[in-house]
Amino acid sequence: MNTYNKGGQAIRKQATLFTNDEKNSRLQLTISGSVDKFVTIKPDRVKLRGIAGDDIKRKVTITPEKKYPFKIVKVSAKNGNDIDFELSEEKGDQGPVYALVIENKRLQQGRYFDMITLETDSEIQPKLSIRVYGDLRQRTEEKKEQTQ
Repeated sequence: MNTYNKGGQAIRKQATLFTNDEKNSRLQLTISGSVDKFVTIKPDRVKLRGIAGDDIKRKVTITPEKKYPFKIVKVSAKNGNDIDFELSEEKGDQGPVYALVIENKRLQQGRYFDMITLETDSEIQPKLSIRVYGDLRQRTEEKKEQTQ
């Protein structure tokens, strides 16, 4: 059962088991339980939308749960051609809170996708992922005249 991104939720999964026992040839199994929350990531995905060439940034807050403290030891992007990012650590009420600022650096209109990976010192969850979507429009002539 995949519990990724299900922290703080109750989950339930059913499966059918087929056997060669004539009396019990088919058994229905149910697995259920609560998934502990490891981290709060807000927002959990980033959309960089706007006009190509404008300053477009978004901030992501990463808060470890008190029960599962961790440090972020490395940040990387799968591609990294269209974004820059900077991680800072702040003091929170219950431990460190991380601020990740993601900035568009693409100058052409169009769409792109990237994935930021946060490596932690935790054995429970050594990697966290944040999806980044870019959607850049070209500035129209009317808008260009208004800004000049």
